[in-house]
Amino acid sequence: MGQSKKQKIIRRTQLFGGVKTAQEIHAEHGFRERCLKCKGPPSIQIRMFMLVDDFVKRAPEMAAAIAASNPDGNSIPCVPMTFGNMVKYATVTACRHHQKELEVLAAKAPSYVLVELDYGPGAPKPVIQVPKAAMS
Repeated sequence: MGQSKKQKIIRRTQLFGGVKTAQEIHAEHGFRERCLKCKGPPSIQIRMFMLVDDFVKRAPEMAAAIAASNPDGNSIPCVPMTFGNMVKYATVTACRHHQKELEVLAAKAPSYVLVELDYGPGAPKPVIQVPKAAMS
């Protein structure tokens, strides 16, 4: 009886022959920036959103500058979400060494800000802080 060749088992945690993990590939191609502090490889990205009305009320100069620079017209680009139209006004990326600092700062965000934490594939589910204005 002939012995069949053993097939190599590819694990979900190691892609491309064990060279890179899914998290490393996502960090290279999914996160466009490097770590804010040390320019190291990213492991977390935090995006902050604000309702359009709150954004115009709290930062009128920035809202006017964004509306004036919009090539599609004199409006603020918005992201439709469950809570209403929101403006993405900050995106910050951090490496593993500075991840904890960034998470602490994101937790201290004002109550009118929606915070989205992106850890990449295989990581915990994203944690979102919901603005109080959107709850009412």
